[in-house]
Amino acid sequence: VVSPATCYLFNVNPNAEQLNTCLSEAFHSITAKLGYIMKRGRPDIETAVSFLMKRVSKSDTDDWKKMRRLMGFLKGTIDELRIIGATSLTEIMTFVDSAYAVHENTRSHTGGLVSFGIGAAHARSTTSKVNVKSATESELVSAAEYLPYTLWFRYFMESQGYKIENNTLYQDNKSAILMEINGRNSCTGNSRHINIRYFWIKDRVDNKEVRVEYLPTHIMLADYFIKPLQGEQFRILREYIMGWKPL
Repeated sequence: VVSPATCYLFNVNPNAEQLNTCLSEAFHSITAKLGYIMKRGRPDIETAVSFLMKRVSKSDTDDWKKMRRLMGFLKGTIDELRIIGATSLTEIMTFVDSAYAVHENTRSHTGGLVSFGIGAAHARSTTSKVNVKSATESELVSAAEYLPYTLWFRYFMESQGYKIENNTLYQDNKSAILMEINGRNSCTGNSRHINIRYFWIKDRVDNKEVRVEYLPTHIMLADYFIKPLQGEQFRILREYIMGWKPL
């Protein structure tokens, strides 16, 4: 097993047979344990686990197969270690990305990662809380949902005596970046409807608490947390997320 999930991870088969009570309870228990492992030592399985967690109350035979594949991947990589380090304690790098309307309810999937230069200090893969009308809006909502983790890291480090000199949020959607920097001034007729609460990022940018920059998709680490990557792209991003290569 060369990856935690197939490219069909988010697909739900409405004709799949529901698990019986015994298997359903086992699925729930194993998924909860995977959630603990994911946060403590294996951020590389977060995308798969985040989906399985949504299925615990309605698990079916397809979900069981997905869980077994994930367990097979963990068995084959059981000795691989997560490394967390820093190239600088005054610089925070945050990567946020979104996959538009990939779930059965047409909601997007949000991925985010905070790093000090070596490995993921924090990572998150989750379904967005609202439905949106475009990929740009999805990116804006994802950034608004994940940025509080970045700010917490900044406040925590500064309370320890480390002045953060560079706090950068990287995204791969230029339209979303313009709205985060300029607020409503960058909105067109297609984005007038976006709730004002998603523009609070502009206030943080104006206060110089965070800087937003563009990063191409092929080197966007958060891309790992919004879809089940395969092949070379999976291997490359995983090495950075696990801390085996510095950013």
